Amino acid sequence: MPLEIRLLKDSEYKAANDFYNNSRNISHPAKKTVRKYSEFCWEFINRPNGKAIYAGAWDVEDKKEPVIVGIQCVIIHKMISADGNCFYAAKGEDTLIEINALIKFKKTDILRELLTLLIDECRGKGIEYLWGFNNIPATYKRLGFENPYKSFYGVLVLNPVHAYKNIAALKSTNIAFGKLKIAILSGLSYLFSLKKIFILSQKKNYHINFEINENAGLFQRAAFHDQLVFLLQDTEYLTWRISENPYPVKYKSYQLLDHDNMLHAQVLCSINNKVAFIEQTLFDKNLDRKSVNFLLKEVIQSLKNENIGVVRYTGFKHNILNKREMRLLKKMGFIFTGKGEWFTFKKLSAASEINPDNIYLSRIYKQGRN
Repeated sequence: MPLEIRLLKDSEYKAANDFYNNSRNISHPAKKTVRKYSEFCWEFINRPNGKAIYAGAWDVEDKKEPVIVGIQCVIIHKMISADGNCFYAAKGEDTLIEINALIKFKKTDILRELLTLLIDECRGKGIEYLWGFNNIPATYKRLGFENPYKSFYGVLVLNPVHAYKNIAALKSTNIAFGKLKIAILSGLSYLFSLKKIFILSQKKNYHINFEINENAGLFQRAAFHDQLVFLLQDTEYLTWRISENPYPVKYKSYQLLDHDNMLHAQVLCSINNKVAFIEQTLFDKNLDRKSVNFLLKEVIQSLKNENIGVVRYTGFKHNILNKREMRLLKKMGFIFTGKGEWFTFKKLSAASEINPDNIYLSRIYKQGRN
């Protein structure tokens, strides 16, 4: 059999990571990015809810060593609904097929074969749906997925000079007009961010601490109806995602508590190369607007004190909780600069009542590499 598609053995994980590095560098020669095997192990093996379900496609020829030509995997997440029920979902990762294999095995839909194997494994484990983020919606639609909505990119400029340098580096432009445009936009974004000065806020009977605590209870108090679901961020998950993260990402947590130390709000941020991301916000739906503004202002001032010039954000507006988050940050001076990746969804259980609009999403759902 010239092409073999199966789950990877434990002894083959390193080969899969080598394939990822080599193929990725061929596809993107301008930016050589090598993922260490220890980083692979953190992301796919030593994770909460068990190791990833990892599949590979192998070119098998007589009298030759089998060669890996394609990979795809899913990682398992534990989810919780607003009424406290837990279930499992899976997120697609590491999808990569060598171009030469697509040509050699053109009569075989390698991606479909890999995906079919993974879906069968997911259904056997009782996983309710498969999801992810992608930039190729037509491909996933062909495979039976929905692409119901995109993310939105937001930015808050705290230092226009720093912002200009960061955005110019991302754009990699050497054209004078392009650099002038970035400079003007950075300046205008900074001026727009000053509106937060005029937003009313009040500390009241709350205080802030900087611990990173599990937040399922806060999510349930933040949700506006019982149909919303959320990635369960218990102590095991947060320890893995943040404390054990091998990448050079620094995380900060800001939590609003009352005198009884009950958690009423939480904002999670990450910092990498002097750029901050607001990863996720949660606010008890009964928390008054001035207290919400108080915490957000404290977060922004804290980041500014660390010499952060740009705060980025990835948001969604497909349900009331995600819409509220975007609305609050916009009032703090965030400018939304355009749409990002597609959200991909495929229901695996006919009995599941989950639909894409039910799922609260944040950047914490991504892999935490940057």
